[in-house]
Amino acid sequence: MTLTYTSFFDRPAYQLSNKRLSLTVVPALSGRVMELLFRKQNLFWINEPLLKGEAGGDPTLGNWMNWGGYKTWLAPQSRWPDPDTMSDEMDNVEWTVIGQTDSAVATGLHLRGPIIPWSGLQLGRQITLRAGEKKVAVRESIHNSGDTTQTWAAWAVAQFPVPGWATYPSEGARKTLALTPPKRFARRDRLHFKGDSKWKVGALTPDGWGEYQANRWPASATFRASFAPHANLPHPDDCNLETWSNSGPAYMELEWLGPLVTLKPGESWVFETSWTVNSGQ
Repeated sequence: MTLTYTSFFDRPAYQLSNKRLSLTVVPALSGRVMELLFRKQNLFWINEPLLKGEAGGDPTLGNWMNWGGYKTWLAPQSRWPDPDTMSDEMDNVEWTVIGQTDSAVATGLHLRGPIIPWSGLQLGRQITLRAGEKKVAVRESIHNSGDTTQTWAAWAVAQFPVPGWATYPSEGARKTLALTPPKRFARRDRLHFKGDSKWKVGALTPDGWGEYQANRWPASATFRASFAPHANLPHPDDCNLETWSNSGPAYMELEWLGPLVTLKPGESWVFETSWTVNSGQ
Protein backbone atom coordinates (compact mmCIF):
# COMPACT_ATOMS: atom_id res chain seq x y z
CA MET A 1 0.00 0.00 0.00
CA THR A 2 1.37 3.43 -0.90
CA LEU A 3 0.21 7.04 -0.91
CA THR A 4 2.66 9.17 -2.84
CA TYR A 5 2.87 12.80 -3.92
CA THR A 6 3.43 13.01 -7.67
CA SER A 7 2.48 15.10 -10.71
CA PHE A 8 -0.02 14.68 -13.52
CA PHE A 9 0.56 16.73 -16.67
CA ASP A 10 2.64 19.15 -14.54
CA ARG A 11 -0.08 19.45 -11.88
CA PRO A 12 0.45 18.33 -8.26
CA ALA A 13 -1.25 14.99 -7.67
CA TYR A 14 -1.59 12.10 -5.23
CA GLN A 15 -1.32 8.44 -6.16
CA LEU A 16 -3.02 5.71 -4.10
CA SER A 17 -1.82 2.21 -4.93
CA ASN A 18 -2.01 -1.43 -3.92
CA LYS A 19 -0.83 -4.47 -5.88
CA ARG A 20 -3.97 -4.49 -8.04
CA LEU A 21 -5.08 -0.89 -8.63
CA SER A 22 -3.65 2.62 -8.67
CA LEU A 23 -5.54 5.93 -8.60
CA THR A 24 -4.26 9.42 -9.44
CA VAL A 25 -6.10 12.32 -7.80
CA VAL A 26 -5.54 15.94 -8.91
CA PRO A 27 -6.78 18.54 -6.38
CA ALA A 28 -6.35 21.43 -8.87
CA LEU A 29 -8.89 19.83 -11.24
CA SER A 30 -11.80 19.93 -8.75
CA GLY A 31 -10.37 16.89 -6.98
CA ARG A 32 -10.84 14.68 -10.03
CA VAL A 33 -9.61 11.09 -10.09
CA MET A 34 -7.79 11.24 -13.41
CA GLU A 35 -6.40 7.73 -13.49
CA LEU A 36 -7.74 4.35 -12.46
CA LEU A 37 -4.87 2.09 -13.45
CA PHE A 38 -5.44 -1.63 -13.88
CA ARG A 39 -2.54 -3.63 -15.31
CA LYS A 40 -0.85 -0.28 -16.03
CA GLN A 41 -3.70 0.91 -18.27
CA ASN A 42 -5.91 3.86 -17.38
CA LEU A 43 -9.54 2.78 -17.50
CA PHE A 44 -10.77 6.39 -17.55
CA TRP A 45 -10.95 8.58 -20.63
CA ILE A 46 -8.84 11.73 -20.27
CA ASN A 47 -8.64 14.76 -22.54
CA GLU A 48 -4.91 14.74 -23.30
CA PRO A 49 -4.89 17.70 -25.74
CA LEU A 50 -6.59 19.89 -23.14
CA LEU A 51 -4.30 18.67 -20.35
CA LYS A 52 -1.29 19.51 -22.52
CA GLY A 53 -2.65 22.97 -23.30
CA GLU A 54 -3.05 22.14 -26.98
CA ALA A 55 -6.84 22.59 -27.18
CA GLY A 56 -9.65 24.62 -25.70
CA GLY A 57 -12.90 23.59 -24.08
CA ASP A 58 -15.57 21.06 -24.95
CA PRO A 59 -18.56 22.59 -26.81
CA THR A 60 -20.90 20.14 -25.04
CA LEU A 61 -21.42 22.69 -22.23
CA GLY A 62 -20.29 26.07 -23.50
CA ASN A 63 -16.50 26.29 -23.28
CA TRP A 64 -16.34 23.55 -20.65
CA MET A 65 -12.88 22.52 -19.45
CA ASN A 66 -13.65 18.83 -19.84
CA TRP A 67 -10.51 17.27 -18.36
CA GLY A 68 -11.91 13.72 -18.27
CA GLY A 69 -11.63 11.18 -15.44
CA TYR A 70 -14.10 11.12 -12.56
CA LYS A 71 -15.78 14.06 -10.83
CA THR A 72 -18.90 15.10 -8.88
CA TRP A 73 -21.47 17.77 -9.70
CA LEU A 74 -24.67 19.08 -8.17
CA ALA A 75 -27.92 17.94 -9.80
CA PRO A 76 -30.31 18.82 -11.33
CA GLN A 77 -28.54 20.59 -14.17
CA SER A 78 -31.72 22.58 -14.85
CA ARG A 79 -31.03 24.61 -11.68
CA TRP A 80 -27.46 25.61 -12.55
CA PRO A 81 -27.03 29.38 -13.20
CA ASP A 82 -26.91 28.52 -16.92
CA PRO A 83 -27.98 24.92 -17.63
CA ASP A 84 -26.28 25.04 -21.05
CA THR A 85 -22.86 26.08 -19.69
CA MET A 86 -20.67 24.34 -17.14
CA SER A 87 -19.98 26.46 -14.06
CA ASP A 88 -16.23 26.90 -13.46
CA GLU A 89 -17.12 27.73 -9.85
CA MET A 90 -18.18 24.09 -9.42
CA ASP A 91 -16.09 22.17 -11.94
CA ASN A 92 -12.80 24.00 -12.50
CA VAL A 93 -11.55 24.93 -9.02
CA GLU A 94 -8.87 23.84 -6.55
CA TRP A 95 -9.93 21.31 -3.94
CA THR A 96 -8.13 21.01 -0.60
CA VAL A 97 -6.70 17.80 0.86
CA ILE A 98 -7.96 17.73 4.46
CA GLY A 99 -6.92 14.19 5.45
CA GLN A 100 -4.63 11.32 4.47
CA THR A 101 -4.32 7.65 5.45
CA ASP A 102 -1.28 5.53 4.65
CA SER A 103 -0.95 2.18 6.42
CA ALA A 104 -0.27 -1.47 5.67
CA VAL A 105 -3.99 -2.22 5.33
CA ALA A 106 -5.40 0.87 3.56
CA THR A 107 -4.51 4.13 1.90
CA GLY A 108 -6.90 7.04 1.60
CA LEU A 109 -7.41 10.68 0.72
CA HIS A 110 -10.05 13.13 1.95
CA LEU A 111 -10.72 16.25 -0.16
CA ARG A 112 -13.11 19.17 0.00
CA GLY A 113 -14.02 21.76 -2.60
CA PRO A 114 -14.57 25.47 -2.02
CA ILE A 115 -18.02 26.95 -1.44
CA ILE A 116 -19.95 27.08 -4.72
CA PRO A 117 -21.18 30.72 -4.69
CA TRP A 118 -24.55 30.18 -6.36
CA SER A 119 -25.56 27.38 -3.95
CA GLY A 120 -23.61 27.93 -0.74
CA LEU A 121 -22.69 24.21 -0.86
CA GLN A 122 -19.36 22.41 -0.66
CA LEU A 123 -18.66 19.08 -2.31
CA GLY A 124 -16.29 16.61 -0.68
CA ARG A 125 -14.83 13.19 -1.38
CA GLN A 126 -13.19 10.49 0.73
CA ILE A 127 -11.36 7.75 -1.20
CA THR A 128 -10.15 4.52 0.40
CA LEU A 129 -8.17 1.72 -1.26
CA ARG A 130 -7.53 -1.40 0.82
CA ALA A 131 -4.69 -3.91 0.49
CA GLY A 132 -5.21 -6.69 -2.04
CA GLU A 133 -8.57 -5.44 -3.31
CA LYS A 134 -9.79 -4.38 -6.75
CA LYS A 135 -12.36 -2.20 -5.02
CA VAL A 136 -12.33 1.51 -4.13
CA ALA A 137 -14.64 3.00 -1.50
CA VAL A 138 -15.78 6.52 -2.42
CA ARG A 139 -17.85 8.67 -0.03
CA GLU A 140 -19.26 11.74 -1.79
CA SER A 141 -20.52 14.51 0.49
CA ILE A 142 -22.52 17.72 0.26
CA HIS A 143 -22.23 20.32 3.03
CA ASN A 144 -24.39 23.44 3.27
CA SER A 145 -22.01 26.26 4.20
CA GLY A 146 -24.53 28.94 3.19
CA ASP A 147 -27.27 30.71 5.08
CA THR A 148 -30.30 29.32 3.22
CA THR A 149 -31.85 25.85 2.96
CA GLN A 150 -30.87 24.07 -0.26
CA THR A 151 -32.17 20.98 -2.10
CA TRP A 152 -29.74 19.19 -4.41
CA ALA A 153 -28.40 15.74 -5.29
CA ALA A 154 -24.85 14.41 -5.63
CA TRP A 155 -24.09 13.54 -9.27
CA ALA A 156 -21.10 11.24 -9.82
CA VAL A 157 -19.71 11.17 -13.37
CA ALA A 158 -17.04 8.82 -14.75
CA GLN A 159 -15.82 9.16 -18.35
CA PHE A 160 -14.62 6.11 -20.28
CA PRO A 161 -13.14 5.36 -23.71
CA VAL A 162 -15.24 3.94 -26.54
CA PRO A 163 -16.23 1.63 -28.09
CA GLY A 164 -17.71 -0.42 -25.28
CA TRP A 165 -20.81 -1.71 -23.54
CA ALA A 166 -22.71 -0.46 -20.47
CA THR A 167 -24.91 -2.78 -18.46
CA TYR A 168 -28.00 -1.76 -16.51
CA PRO A 169 -29.69 -3.91 -13.83
CA SER A 170 -32.72 -5.71 -15.22
CA GLU A 171 -34.96 -4.04 -12.60
CA GLY A 172 -35.84 -0.44 -13.48
CA ALA A 173 -37.15 0.63 -16.88
CA ARG A 174 -34.72 2.65 -19.04
CA LYS A 175 -35.85 5.84 -20.69
CA THR A 176 -34.36 8.33 -23.11
CA LEU A 177 -33.35 11.57 -21.36
CA ALA A 178 -31.75 13.61 -24.15
CA LEU A 179 -31.61 13.29 -27.93
CA THR A 180 -32.39 9.98 -29.63
CA PRO A 181 -30.18 6.89 -29.38
CA PRO A 182 -29.27 5.19 -32.67
CA LYS A 183 -31.13 2.10 -33.79
CA ARG A 184 -29.85 -1.22 -32.45
CA PHE A 185 -27.90 0.53 -29.66
CA ALA A 186 -29.27 -1.88 -27.02
CA ARG A 187 -29.02 -5.61 -26.48
CA ARG A 188 -31.32 -6.53 -23.61
CA ASP A 189 -29.76 -4.82 -20.56
CA ARG A 190 -26.61 -3.74 -22.44
CA LEU A 191 -26.07 -0.49 -24.35
CA HIS A 192 -23.46 -0.06 -27.08
CA PHE A 193 -21.36 3.13 -27.13
CA LYS A 194 -19.32 4.01 -30.21
CA GLY A 195 -18.72 7.74 -29.75
CA ASP A 196 -20.34 8.69 -33.04
CA SER A 197 -23.44 10.48 -31.69
CA LYS A 198 -24.83 12.26 -28.62
CA TRP A 199 -27.63 10.72 -26.56
CA LYS A 200 -28.54 9.94 -22.96
CA VAL A 201 -30.43 7.12 -21.27
CA GLY A 202 -31.29 6.63 -17.59
CA ALA A 203 -33.20 4.45 -15.13
CA LEU A 204 -34.36 4.39 -11.53
CA THR A 205 -33.09 1.03 -10.29
CA PRO A 206 -33.46 -0.52 -6.82
CA ASP A 207 -30.31 -2.60 -7.35
CA GLY A 208 -27.78 0.23 -7.03
CA TRP A 209 -25.15 -0.61 -9.62
CA GLY A 210 -24.07 0.05 -13.21
CA GLU A 211 -21.24 -1.41 -15.30
CA TYR A 212 -19.10 -0.50 -18.28
CA GLN A 213 -16.62 -2.51 -20.35
CA ALA A 214 -14.45 -0.89 -23.02
CA ASN A 215 -13.35 -3.08 -25.91
CA ARG A 216 -9.65 -2.37 -25.42
CA TRP A 217 -9.35 -2.87 -21.67
CA PRO A 218 -6.94 -5.61 -20.52
CA ALA A 219 -8.08 -9.01 -19.24
CA SER A 220 -11.71 -8.33 -20.25
CA ALA A 221 -11.93 -5.87 -17.35
CA THR A 222 -15.30 -4.46 -16.29
CA PHE A 223 -15.85 -1.36 -14.14
CA ARG A 224 -18.78 -1.56 -11.71
CA ALA A 225 -20.09 1.41 -9.76
CA SER A 226 -22.13 0.42 -6.69
CA PHE A 227 -24.17 2.94 -4.74
CA ALA A 228 -26.94 3.23 -2.19
CA PRO A 229 -29.97 3.31 -4.57
CA HIS A 230 -32.52 5.25 -2.44
CA ALA A 231 -35.00 4.27 -5.17
CA ASN A 232 -37.98 5.25 -3.01
CA LEU A 233 -36.85 8.89 -2.87
CA PRO A 234 -37.10 11.68 -5.50
CA HIS A 235 -34.15 11.92 -7.91
CA PRO A 236 -33.15 14.35 -10.67
CA ASP A 237 -34.63 13.08 -13.97
CA ASP A 238 -36.31 10.36 -11.82
CA CYS A 239 -33.10 8.36 -12.34
CA ASN A 240 -30.26 7.12 -10.15
CA LEU A 241 -28.25 5.61 -13.04
CA GLU A 242 -27.56 7.35 -16.35
CA THR A 243 -25.31 6.94 -19.39
CA TRP A 244 -24.26 9.61 -21.87
CA SER A 245 -22.82 9.07 -25.35
CA ASN A 246 -20.54 11.85 -26.63
CA SER A 247 -18.97 12.56 -30.00
CA GLY A 248 -16.22 15.07 -30.78
CA PRO A 249 -14.47 14.08 -28.55
CA ALA A 250 -15.62 10.49 -28.43
CA TYR A 251 -16.25 9.03 -24.97
CA MET A 252 -19.11 7.79 -22.79
CA GLU A 253 -20.19 8.63 -19.27
CA LEU A 254 -21.44 6.29 -16.57
CA GLU A 255 -23.29 8.42 -14.01
CA TRP A 256 -24.86 7.52 -10.67
CA LEU A 257 -26.95 9.95 -8.64
CA GLY A 258 -28.04 10.29 -5.06
CA PRO A 259 -31.54 11.40 -4.10
CA LEU A 260 -32.58 15.02 -3.81
CA VAL A 261 -31.78 16.00 -0.22
CA THR A 262 -32.76 19.18 1.62
CA LEU A 263 -30.01 20.61 3.81
CA LYS A 264 -30.39 23.42 6.30
CA PRO A 265 -27.36 25.67 6.92
CA GLY A 266 -24.63 23.61 8.57
CA GLU A 267 -26.07 20.23 7.58
CA SER A 268 -24.29 17.58 5.50
CA TRP A 269 -25.21 14.47 3.53
CA VAL A 270 -23.02 11.54 2.41
CA PHE A 271 -23.51 9.37 -0.68
CA GLU A 272 -21.91 5.94 -0.12
CA THR A 273 -20.46 4.48 -3.32
CA SER A 274 -17.75 2.09 -4.46
CA TRP A 275 -15.93 1.04 -7.62
CA THR A 276 -14.93 -2.52 -8.46
CA VAL A 277 -12.77 -3.70 -11.33
CA ASN A 278 -13.69 -7.25 -12.29
CA SER A 279 -11.65 -9.21 -14.82
CA GLY A 280 -11.71 -12.54 -16.56
CA GLN A 281 -8.21 -13.36 -15.33
